[in-house]
Amino acid sequence: MDEFPNTRGYSVSWTQPYTTLNSWFASPQVTSLVRDAQVQEELIRIDAVDNIVQNMLTYPDADAIINKIRQGESDD
Repeated sequence: MDEFPNTRGYSVSWTQPYTTLNSWFASPQVTSLVRDAQVQEELIRIDAVDNIVQNMLTYPDADAIINKIRQGESDD
């Protein structure tokens, strides 16, 4: 008989159910705090994008569109 018969190893997992906290996480106060935090994060992202655009010297996508329109007008 083999000294170590289990060659595939062991795998165990377990999670603690926090049933007493479920009502706290679903409370209006917590959902309001989460919503406020999400809105604040989104405003920070918008400000960051605004700063990037404000500091751009050229707008390559817009220039490409304008040049394409101008070339189309000169062909007519």
